[in-house]
Amino acid sequence: MSEVAVPPVPVWLAHRPTIGGLVVPWITPQASDGRYLFGVLDPARQRAALTGRLCQVCGGRLGRRLVLLMRAQDLPRGCTAEPGCDPQCCAYVQAACPMVAGRMSHYRSTPPRLGPDMVHAPDTVARLGKPAPVWFAVWLADYRVVVDPLTGGLVASYAQTRPLRIRPVGGWLPAGA
Repeated sequence: MSEVAVPPVPVWLAHRPTIGGLVVPWITPQASDGRYLFGVLDPARQRAALTGRLCQVCGGRLGRRLVLLMRAQDLPRGCTAEPGCDPQCCAYVQAACPMVAGRMSHYRSTPPRLGPDMVHAPDTVARLGKPAPVWFAVWLADYRVVVDPLTGGLVASYAQTRPLRIRPVGGWLPAGA
């Protein structure tokens, strides 16, 4: 099996730390032992990104267009705990993130080892070892921050806004789709 090439780090993300050639998103927490916890959201940064309209990857302000990367199961609800991305950072994530790009067939089978001040996402246990979801890029001009009735946490919602477009992302698409 051949290795998938890691895309180069874009110039605008050169200030971000990298692990294995991948940019560590601004929203990713760092455990007290120095490990970055890919696939986990830092609660304070998630809140800051959602309420301050900041990009989850670079931490910069979102512009007139933004993208929510959403799992297929989140689309009918029109909301996600994942903060928005600016279009440039979204393009990088779609190429670089193994889960979003469709290079991972399943979620990890054991929960990540968190720091003492961290908590797992409410659906962590339900995802363990399960097949990876299909991801979509939901292009928006804006979103609302609401409390998710299922989890009690803050989410980005486009339920009251018409998306500019919704596109599937990842390697699961048939050739030519």
